[in-house]
Amino acid sequence: MSRRPLFAIVVLCSAGAGCHDVDGAPNATSPGSDSALSVFERRVLPIFKSPKPSSCSECHLSGVDLKDYIRPTQAETFAALVASGMVDTKETDRSKILGFIGRKPEKPSLVTEKVRKEEYEAFRAWLRAAVREPDLLSAKSTDEPFGPKVSEEVIRHARSDRVLASFVENVWSEIGRCAACHSPEKNAEQVKKHGEQVSWITPRDPEATMRHMLDAGIIDAETPEESLLLAKPTERVKHGGGQKMVVGDRSYKQLRRFLDDYAATAGGEYRTADDLPRPAGEVSEVSEIWFKLTDVPEEFDQKLLQVDLYRQEGDGWSKDRWATSDRPVFGKGRLWQHSLGLTAPRGSARAEEIRGRQTLPAGRYLAKIYVDRSGKLAADFRAEMGAEDLWGEIEVESRWAEGYGEMTEAPFPESRLRR
Repeated sequence: MSRRPLFAIVVLCSAGAGCHDVDGAPNATSPGSDSALSVFERRVLPIFKSPKPSSCSECHLSGVDLKDYIRPTQAETFAALVASGMVDTKETDRSKILGFIGRKPEKPSLVTEKVRKEEYEAFRAWLRAAVREPDLLSAKSTDEPFGPKVSEEVIRHARSDRVLASFVENVWSEIGRCAACHSPEKNAEQVKKHGEQVSWITPRDPEATMRHMLDAGIIDAETPEESLLLAKPTERVKHGGGQKMVVGDRSYKQLRRFLDDYAATAGGEYRTADDLPRPAGEVSEVSEIWFKLTDVPEEFDQKLLQVDLYRQEGDGWSKDRWATSDRPVFGKGRLWQHSLGLTAPRGSARAEEIRGRQTLPAGRYLAKIYVDRSGKLAADFRAEMGAEDLWGEIEVESRWAEGYGEMTEAPFPESRLRR
């Protein structure tokens, strides 16, 4: 099952799951109208006891919750807040804890905004009353840990903007391959046949698309490997669009990178920086540039074939690949063809260029051709093609024009490289 309630409050500023019960609390409490203990027990303690996440979850998938700043008793809570610098006893309305509660994303949901307002006003009313009571001001804090129980690196990793950035890099970058059947701008015929549920892409809005994919169960945050986002295009579940990827290919790896990380983040599996996944050293963007190999041996039918393109630089070739593509061979037709994914080292100038425009400069390139003859990528999707899988190399010169009809063709190398 998908972790819909957790997601709905967190990454995409959706509604609902962040609400907790505040029984008829007034919108504001003047300092003298109630004792601090009464305000704490009636308005703050219910936040601590609620099984539902606080409004913090709208900006943090995990790692941060207002409950982390509340203890079972008023004296313990106030002393810990003061000791940690979260309360300004001179100007309570300028306290850090109120600033934290008041933070909100660019697009706050109406429901979570209401929850945030209740939390803010509850804490403000309590603090205003608490600083007027000498016994609370003199209360001593214990050495018990207070606040978030994970490292700052994990807190940053679980921020909604970081989660969305991962979605954009690993999923949204591939979305063009799905648009013909799943974007409302292109799929009128599919909608007629199968209904509105096939339209799970929100054009030009990755945030809304991610929210819908979680709400609709296309992404399964509890068992990510069972997500329909994987099962459909690999045809483990019937897919009207046919097979679009296979286990272990570049697209599958990218989708798993996001799905597995999302599930681990949402499930609170990360505690320290050492637990976090390392970012890939390379970024990629799907292009509309197509490449075909002809005369591929029929014995390679359905074997995963990968092509890496290296651009000519002087008398040699670039250190890093400029494009890559992988897809099973169509043995009966003795061919292989697929669109290219443009690649660049993370943080490089070219990485920014391909993010803005998916084009490949005209010229001469070295194509290295790999064939997974043993099926190792299907057995372990994390495996990579290596020297033992390199079949051959060919030099290709092309304009690298966009469009299926402008496909660049090259012959398959006649024999395997001797190594």
